[in-house]
Amino acid sequence: MRFLHTADWHLGRMFAGCGLLESQQYSLRSLAAIAAELCPDAILIAGDLYDRAVPPEDAVQVFDEILVQLAGIAPVLAIAGNHDSAGRIDFGRRLLRQAGVHIVGSSRDGIERVDLADAHGPVSFHLMPFASPEVVRCDLQREDLRSHDAATRARIEAIAPAPTSGRHVLVGHLFAQGGDETKESERDISVGGVSTVDPSIFAPFCYTALGHLHRPHFIGLGRVRYSGSLGRYSFSEESHRKTVSLVTLDAVGGVHVEEIDLPQQYGMRTLRGRFLDLLSSAANDQRRTLDLVRVVLTDPLPLPGAHEQLRQLYPLLRGFAYEPPPSVAVGGPASVLPEFKQHNEHSYIRHFLAERYPDSGTASISDLAHICMEKALQQQERI
Repeated sequence: MRFLHTADWHLGRMFAGCGLLESQQYSLRSLAAIAAELCPDAILIAGDLYDRAVPPEDAVQVFDEILVQLAGIAPVLAIAGNHDSAGRIDFGRRLLRQAGVHIVGSSRDGIERVDLADAHGPVSFHLMPFASPEVVRCDLQREDLRSHDAATRARIEAIAPAPTSGRHVLVGHLFAQGGDETKESERDISVGGVSTVDPSIFAPFCYTALGHLHRPHFIGLGRVRYSGSLGRYSFSEESHRKTVSLVTLDAVGGVHVEEIDLPQQYGMRTLRGRFLDLLSSAANDQRRTLDLVRVVLTDPLPLPGAHEQLRQLYPLLRGFAYEPPPSVAVGGPASVLPEFKQHNEHSYIRHFLAERYPDSGTASISDLAHICMEKALQQQERI
């Protein structure tokens, strides 16, 4: 049996004040094209369908459109993640099953099981949406469940019939121990500092399709996997390769996974250096209008107008910061400053800039400092 494993769509996500829905649609069209070409037996979406519990209307419309496309190719098995509202995801759940869409927001009535068959017999998919330990305690009437690990273990033990024989696949949304975090992108799900789940509890399953962590990777020996997110959602993901996982189960439950690239509408990168150097290199930058860009200036002093000039060159500028050299950040020797206190204020400024920022060489900064000092002196005289 072959199925596609994807997760963490985060439809409706905002990035640096700008919506990402258009770029998400771009990747979803590619996903639909991949599914149409491969004709898998199922398509799994392991949580975080939306970016927030009450998604914007246009994000809901995009999700509706992609579900129609994918359900016309293969059964769709989807669960809620920690960004989703379990109750809202559950709406229409029973009706959608009739269209081959198994979308599960909560598991208060137990972990839903979907059986699909290939030439070698049935494969059982167990759909386990995200649930906090508090919710699981209520669902299972177990006051002893105080961590994600204990709650997940109890939910798996409650699966009936138990996945002790045959081919079983678990679809979940959680933080497995040993997973590779992308902290700028992923919302913390810890409760009392205990958020990780021991991956050994997934041993009964031939394959565990996980969501929550945004980089595609395996946990352990190749049967527990994060598919990664649909797109890049922070600059900490700029080096990530975004893919969908094509999983093949053989007759005895052996697993083979192939990563298929998900095209992105925009690239993403960080530009680091001095302002004048970045200005000069922009002329030869073939992708300056194609990438989401973060600029980190290493000039010793903030430069008036630098952000606006760079934004005109890089229209997709989404981050801007200063990181001066360490010698500047900690300041120069304080012992040389007192000897200038006998000079007038403007003389002190000249010596201060020469001592602290010897490489600045920017007359406008010196002029600005002198103007500010002059205004301060005038204010002091009025007082």
